[in-house]
Amino acid sequence: MNERDEIDAFCKNIKYLRIKNGVSKNEMANIMHISMYCLTKIEKGILPPSLDVAVLFRIHAYFGVPPARLFSKIEENTDS
Repeated sequence: MNERDEIDAFCKNIKYLRIKNGVSKNEMANIMHISMYCLTKIEKGILPPSLDVAVLFRIHAYFGVPPARLFSKIEENTDS
């Protein structure tokens, strides 16, 4: 898996986790400590260069997904 594939998987996994767990976009942005604008970019497949690595640990703390697992397909990612 190359870097672009890992970024794509991360972005899809963020949206998948949010939807699967019934978390609103606003709540997800708060969980991740990022802006709604940044979350929207991520869910569209664009990884902001300023994204802090701490986001991985916040997602892990909330959803229980190990940080490294976020860079490969988690389950049935959704494109909707």
